[in-house]
Amino acid sequence: MNQAVHQFLQLLLQGFAWFLKTIESLWTWSWSQIVSIFNISWGNLPAWKLAVGLICIVLLAILLVALFRRGVYALRRIAAAFWTMALTAFGILIIVVTAGLLSRGVTWMVASVPDNFWDRFL
Repeated sequence: MNQAVHQFLQLLLQGFAWFLKTIESLWTWSWSQIVSIFNISWGNLPAWKLAVGLICIVLLAILLVALFRRGVYALRRIAAAFWTMALTAFGILIIVVTAGLLSRGVTWMVASVPDNFWDRFL
C-alpha cells in the first residue's frame, strides 16, 4: 500500500510539473508576441493600419483586464480548494502516524512486558 501511495504521489507531481512547464512555455510565447506589437514602427504605417492596430491594442487591453479579474477570482477558489486538500491530507497523515505510534506501542508491549505483569496487582 505504501508503494502504491508513493507512486501515485510521484505521478501527481510529474503531471503537475508538466502542466506548469506547458503553462510557462505558453506564457513566454504569448508575452513575446504582445511585446512585439509595441516594437512596430508606428510612425511609418498608413492610417488604416494605425487605426486597426490601435483598435487591436485597446481590445487586447480590455481582454487582459477581464482575464486578469477572472483569473484572480479563479485563483482564490483554487487556493481555497488547495488549502482544503492540504488540511485533509495532513489530517490523514496524522491518523496514519497515530496508527503507527499505536502499533509501535503494542509491539513494544508484546516484546518487553512480561506475561505475568498483572499478577503483582491482583
